Amino acid sequence: MLISKYFPSLTIRQSEAEALLRLAEPIKDSLFPIVRIQAWPHPKKGEGGPIVRSTDHIEAAYGSRPVGIDLAQPLPPSDKIYKTQDRADWAALGRSEVSALHNPVNGYQAWCSFIASDERRIPVVQWTDDAAILRSQVQQLASLNRGLIFRFRRSQGWNLTQAAGLTNFFLGQTHILMIYDFEQIGNRDDLTSIGIATQSAILSSNMQISGGSRTHVFIASSFPSEFTSIGEEYACLAIRERQLYEMLKTSPPLVTSGIDLNYGDHAAIFASERLPAFRGVPRVDYPTPGEWIYHRRREGFQDAARRVRADAKWDDGNLCWGAQRIREAANGHMKGLGAPGKWTTIRMNIHMHVQAQFGNASLSTDEPWVD
Repeated sequence: MLISKYFPSLTIRQSEAEALLRLAEPIKDSLFPIVRIQAWPHPKKGEGGPIVRSTDHIEAAYGSRPVGIDLAQPLPPSDKIYKTQDRADWAALGRSEVSALHNPVNGYQAWCSFIASDERRIPVVQWTDDAAILRSQVQQLASLNRGLIFRFRRSQGWNLTQAAGLTNFFLGQTHILMIYDFEQIGNRDDLTSIGIATQSAILSSNMQISGGSRTHVFIASSFPSEFTSIGEEYACLAIRERQLYEMLKTSPPLVTSGIDLNYGDHAAIFASERLPAFRGVPRVDYPTPGEWIYHRRREGFQDAARRVRADAKWDDGNLCWGAQRIREAANGHMKGLGAPGKWTTIRMNIHMHVQAQFGNASLSTDEPWVD
């Protein structure tokens, strides 16, 4: 039975891996990440192929703890011009390895074997429209006795069509992690309206699976993809996924159905298959339990960090790695802090640190549930 307080959804890239690595060990103990495997983009002699490099980074960041393992979509062939033939070959190998794991032959046998090869891997079932292949995959993964993860994604119609292939397929006492992933929440979306639609999808998803003991998790992201239109130099943004979570957690139909929702999110990343843009004016983000603040300064990251440090929202009791990096930058110690990617890592580290401590705690919201 999972006792985690917080369920961040990650795709293993350099920023996510380091943000997870830099969390304190007790914080890591209180979260359960669900990571999407993809090909690691940077080759290193003697360190294995693109998929092995990716899993090695998970192990280095999270240790021997069990971790949810999902699979990123395969990338199409690229017309990118690589500096060397070795890098071009590496990229092609990565696409090939990911595509191989997506092969549905024999009930996704390649995926099932990949999961079976490491006992720490808790599998996310890969959806398919072929009911026989889906059932074969689920049976193979369930036989590992590690539990199963079903991820229902809003952009895929909550996968209700595919899940219908499991009708009358009884999972006995297998522990099931049911993830309801709304993905991206727009800054103008009406939370009550999308909450009602999401509530209906959760109830339908839950009914599609037979048997099993269950942990239910709602996941979404409202982190924006651009900032110029929000605030040229400063903004304070509500973490809308937490607001929506709190509305859903107390919704009478879910409570009546015995669905006790846990909290997860996309770890302060725009929820999409692509990397979020971080170009232009230097920006330093500071996550709090219910808000993100940011300061953008043309003068550079040091000036932005100084303004974050002086902001009324700053918590001087937060001593996590990311907060310490902001303190260092504000004091003029900028070694290793001049690249935008490092500030993505810092934001994610602070966000996961804060959310892991709050877990399922209720934060105030100005948008009441209306059903």
